[in-house]
Amino acid sequence: MPLDAVSSSLFNPNEHAKIGQASADVRVLADTLMRFKAVHVDPAEFACLKAIVLFRAETRGLKDPSQIENLQDQAQVMLWQHCRTQLPGQVARFGRLLLMLPLLRIVPASRIEAVFFQKTIGNTPMEKVLCDMYKN
Repeated sequence: MPLDAVSSSLFNPNEHAKIGQASADVRVLADTLMRFKAVHVDPAEFACLKAIVLFRAETRGLKDPSQIENLQDQAQVMLWQHCRTQLPGQVARFGRLLLMLPLLRIVPASRIEAVFFQKTIGNTPMEKVLCDMYKN
């Protein structure tokens, strides 16, 4: 995984102590990142997990939710196949990785936006920033 919670000030609760709940949120995020690192998620697993998280058929405004659902299914199958072939001795790895995904939702997206992006984008919702970036 590309981020290192130990050496990055991004995940240092003391850097965010001035922002009320932010310090606790950063600590939870750092702990979650450390759990993923402890399992030694490799780049292929990381890519599949990102796809599973990002391809959400229930996202509003989609033209074809079934196509997105199909992409999420493909990412799950790819992750399962990778776990089965690359680490055959760890039969529970696929399930363990999937069960770790809800940890990413402990801190609400709105608080992540406030802690990490408010200085840069102010009160503009991240969704709007991403949509504007995509349009340009």
